[in-house]
Amino acid sequence: MYQQNKSNKDFVALTLWLNPTGNQAPKYEYKASAESLFICSATKKKYKLSQINEWYQTEAVQRLVQQGYTGKWFAKTQEIETPKPYDKGNIQMVLSFIMTKPYKPQPNVDGFKPVGQTMPQYTPQPMTQAQPSAPDHAMPVEKMSDMDDEIPF
Repeated sequence: MYQQNKSNKDFVALTLWLNPTGNQAPKYEYKASAESLFICSATKKKYKLSQINEWYQTEAVQRLVQQGYTGKWFAKTQEIETPKPYDKGNIQMVLSFIMTKPYKPQPNVDGFKPVGQTMPQYTPQPMTQAQPSAPDHAMPVEKMSDMDDEIPF
């Protein structure tokens, strides 16, 4: 299904081909028999649905599992290379379970610093004494009646 180098031993997939039903969405557009066989990309061996656990236990797959690889489902549609007369369309779906590398973020790939290094870090400041806001010649009020202003008429 996927093109890979013959020397790439880190690629292992289990692939199933689904045939067209002739229906359009929302109905199912592709189907495969329960007896359909998955094909291993590494060994070209065929497995039934009930034998997928056996495939997972093979040496090629277990070597990748020990390196941290995980399986992911991928699907694509492609034109049928040799259509059969009873096919109800010329497009087939290819469903693959591919062992993929674990994600490891690349540090500083584009030359920019990470946000944690660019933004200044918050540093707590010690509490300081509040400064008085009144002028030096201010006097405290002795009588509240002095606070009332006369209304000019």
